[in-house]
Amino acid sequence: MQEEGTMKKQFITMLVFVFGCRLGISSDSRIWDSQGGVSSVPEMSCKEVYDKKEHLKIIDVRTPEEWTGELGHIPGAIRITLGSQLTDYLKTGNKNEDIVFVCRSGKRSAQATAESINYGYAYTRSMTGGMIQWNQEGLPVER
Repeated sequence: MQEEGTMKKQFITMLVFVFGCRLGISSDSRIWDSQGGVSSVPEMSCKEVYDKKEHLKIIDVRTPEEWTGELGHIPGAIRITLGSQLTDYLKTGNKNEDIVFVCRSGKRSAQATAESINYGYAYTRSMTGGMIQWNQEGLPVER
């Protein structure tokens, strides 16, 4: 009987892992494509974003609480939360804009980048390391 319980737990763990992978959840900027394979999204370092910020549309996909929280946000960025708000924006936005997506650590921004590519955006990237890395590099923030 215990063996059956252990097998159920292993099966549930496997389902959670597979489901998470299908949603593009990973520990880095890799995403799972529609065929179940792994692909990477284009990235840009914090320093590159800072150096080119005048020529980029910086979209922060975090929640309102994170935007004003301890990590702050990049001056000049706009906040469009990952999910339906971002999807609505991507459906009507300029597909030729030079966009970099930002989040706390780089995971959600990679998801946003993948979604934008799926909508036909040509020049989108995810900021490597997110606002954690931005703060570690001592780059300016607003709260």
